[in-house]
Amino acid sequence: NIIDGDTVSYSSDGGATWSGDNPAYTNVGTYTVNVKVTNPNYNDRTGSGTVTITPAEVTITVDNASKVYGEDDPAFTGTVAGLIGSDSIDPVYSRTNSDENVGTYADVLTASYTANSNYTVTVVPGDFTITAATGAELAITDYSGVYDAAAHSISVDNIIDGDTVSYSSDGGATW
Repeated sequence: NIIDGDTVSYSSDGGATWSGDNPAYTNVGTYTVNVKVTNPNYNDRTGSGTVTITPAEVTITVDNASKVYGEDDPAFTGTVAGLIGSDSIDPVYSRTNSDENVGTYADVLTASYTANSNYTVTVVPGDFTITAATGAELAITDYSGVYDAAAHSISVDNIIDGDTVSYSSDGGATW
């Protein structure tokens, strides 16, 4: 307890310098504060205390995203939870794979961020889905003609690179 006539001094540099202001800390770390109480009617009293501030938890959740086959990737997005006040870690969202075929790619959307020692950051990755594109409608040209002993068939146009064309003459039972 502080009594009448006490002068309280604080040091945060191991006693090299003293001040009447109790130091306050905001950033992560462990800080030792030395205390000295003087009073002309008492022996000096000394002691120390520790201020320990641990990192706050921050979670970056990357949103799932999708695109249609053949299109450019969309801008990836996400949310940040747990920052204090106006602090920022400036997340940048990106894709970790370069696959371009139709399918769902689990946990390939991630975030990088500006490190801040006041936070422990967890990134929850997102999934990326590439859906099938819709090609142009097929243009099928029938054949009609007089018998000439030559083989004739239909023609198929608007084929997209990579298409496989199959034919059936039994209503689709076999191709």
